Amino acid sequence: MRYVGFAAAICLLSGSPLLAQLSSTVSAGYSNIQIGHNQGLWYERNGAYVDGDMLWRMPPRDFPILLGVGVSGSTYDDTHHLYATFPDGFTGYTHLYSDLENFTLEGRLAVPIPIGRTGFFVLPKLGAGLLVDNYAIDNLVSSGGNTFINTEYHTGAAFALRPCVQAGYSWGWGSVGGEISYMAAWGDFGRLGSNALEFRTGVFLRFRI
Repeated sequence: MRYVGFAAAICLLSGSPLLAQLSSTVSAGYSNIQIGHNQGLWYERNGAYVDGDMLWRMPPRDFPILLGVGVSGSTYDDTHHLYATFPDGFTGYTHLYSDLENFTLEGRLAVPIPIGRTGFFVLPKLGAGLLVDNYAIDNLVSSGGNTFINTEYHTGAAFALRPCVQAGYSWGWGSVGGEISYMAAWGDFGRLGSNALEFRTGVFLRFRI
């Protein structure tokens, strides 16, 4: 539920008079992440995402191109239950946690097909911009005969490129449908590597003013 506030803010902005002529979209669904090399760290590859963008319809209206900005977040959490023996005499299961998050700020371009205000449509989109990755991953570490839980933290930045296709039905001022996207990113992901791939599929709701 960490992105509920984010999604609510996007919905509220969609009704702002300052955003006349804009279309505002909120989408959410399933996400799968693959990051470079493991390097001894574990993380969950299946998670969820929330995405929002605002696109401006550019002239001419006979062949509109939509330009705007999008913000997005995805999260991947997991827990490992391991049986271990510690020097203090404790023997049993311990819990290791992994929390991986990605946040993006992208410039976006889209071209609606067919060009019209109502009916079924397909909307190819392309986003590119900044990705901020963040993780906290637990691991068991042995040192000097002692075993303890160590949490490794990292925050880095990368360049992300995200093609996306949306398809749905529009009734003029609003539309609903499904989307699929695939992101490639290059940059600093700590010990996980220097590149990432993210697949998404979900549903969207768009309002046009």
